[in-house]
Amino acid sequence: MPLLNLSWISSQVKSWFSRNGNLVTNASPDDMDRHNVRQVEAQHAASLLYNGGPPNNNHNYTDSMERTNSMQNSMVSNDPDFDQGRISTVRRTFCLFLVFDFGLVVLIWLIFAIGNKKGGFPELERQVKKYTIKDSLFDVVLVSAARVTFMLLAYALFRLRHWWMIAFCTLGSCVFLIYKVVVYDFAGSTHPMDYIVLLSSFILAWIETWFLDFKVLPQERKLEQRAQARLQRSQGANERTPLLGDQPRRGSITDVGSFYSPLSTPEFSDEEEAVGRSSRRGRSSSSNQATPSPTMDREYKRLGKEAFDACWQLLNTDDWSIEKENKENGDVVFARKDPKFGKIFKGQGIMDISAEALRSDVFDKVEEAISWNATQEECKILRVIDCQTKITYDKSTEALGGAVASRDFVNVRHIQKKGKYHISAGKTTTHPAAPPRKDTIRGENKPGCYAMMTLDNEPNKCLFIWIVNVDLKGWIPQYLIDQAMAGKILDFLSSLRKHVEDIRQV
Repeated sequence: MPLLNLSWISSQVKSWFSRNGNLVTNASPDDMDRHNVRQVEAQHAASLLYNGGPPNNNHNYTDSMERTNSMQNSMVSNDPDFDQGRISTVRRTFCLFLVFDFGLVVLIWLIFAIGNKKGGFPELERQVKKYTIKDSLFDVVLVSAARVTFMLLAYALFRLRHWWMIAFCTLGSCVFLIYKVVVYDFAGSTHPMDYIVLLSSFILAWIETWFLDFKVLPQERKLEQRAQARLQRSQGANERTPLLGDQPRRGSITDVGSFYSPLSTPEFSDEEEAVGRSSRRGRSSSSNQATPSPTMDREYKRLGKEAFDACWQLLNTDDWSIEKENKENGDVVFARKDPKFGKIFKGQGIMDISAEALRSDVFDKVEEAISWNATQEECKILRVIDCQTKITYDKSTEALGGAVASRDFVNVRHIQKKGKYHISAGKTTTHPAAPPRKDTIRGENKPGCYAMMTLDNEPNKCLFIWIVNVDLKGWIPQYLIDQAMAGKILDFLSSLRKHVEDIRQV
């Protein structure tokens, strides 16, 4: 189709939208839905004319329409409290730490005063009523109380999103503590806890500063960006949206990560056709993958089948103990110690959808998972080897209020139906299109899987199972990883249940 005809079609469709712009602005919700349908149809038609085939996104037109509707219910930023206008999880954690700061300083001061050989409770009374800066530590408690009060007012009540308040409080606390150390009569002290009172107050003040500046404020900015991005996607195309949407133009470069330099032109070759074939061989037609290697493909298939066999054994193992559960919806997280793989988690819950329908959505639409999965920040397919094997890149969200940073993974997945189960099993691998990032820790997924099992008496429901066996790397203690993992699994099951409700409404 000549480019001139496409330009004429584009101008005609856009002029139609502009003529009807006022009608759309004042339309009812039903009219808005019809308007969105017309826009998607126009984009689809333009892509067919321009590319000579369907849009290159591996999804049919019906999927595009369903995705347009379901996005309206997927405007989440991975923090339900933040989405609803309440205080975010990471900020709430920071405020709890402020209260802990004050409580710890008071406790240490009480131990110092009551445990002092000078008189127990009378000494406590003397430190308060007969206060002097040289032999009383009651002022340290007051400074801690003032610091915590100001910061709770700023960051909990007024939800300040700047560091100036904590900078002022930390500076004031440090100046006072340094002066206190200079004038305090350590020689007259008979208890070592006075050193601990001063040190703990100083250290806690700086921990609070670090936590706010490096965790709370950056994570809330990320939450806002995710919410705005999902809001923009949910609104669909409008009058100003290019008719071809995000469809790549032939011969154009849409992403640095998807570009590979063509092979060099054979020397002394004047045959244009040979050069064209050489160039096409050097550029991947699918995103982020280089020229396939039969040897590597066989190895990926072997790793995928190996992960599938290990997960099949875990699915048929009964020695699991309950780790955590959500009594509202019946979701449960189990755990077991495996001599080969260490601690393994299994989360499961009953979903109001058939196993076949859920399998199609979760297994086949991998890259759309970030629109509903609260535990994923990024997900893309690096390479499709065959109908059962694919290579994916995943990046998880932060956990424990930002205490556990994001991790990314490169996995080989093997998809197969066996018995009553639809299974997508996987484990960590490597791929040249996804080298390790400097700003993200690369985790290791040991054999794990998604599995859906059809319920015998309820064909429209299924038991969803997620087996997780992960090494997050880094310096995080294992007990923190275990605590975060159980919560992550329950968050995922809740996100999936909400997504199932959206699917049923389409």
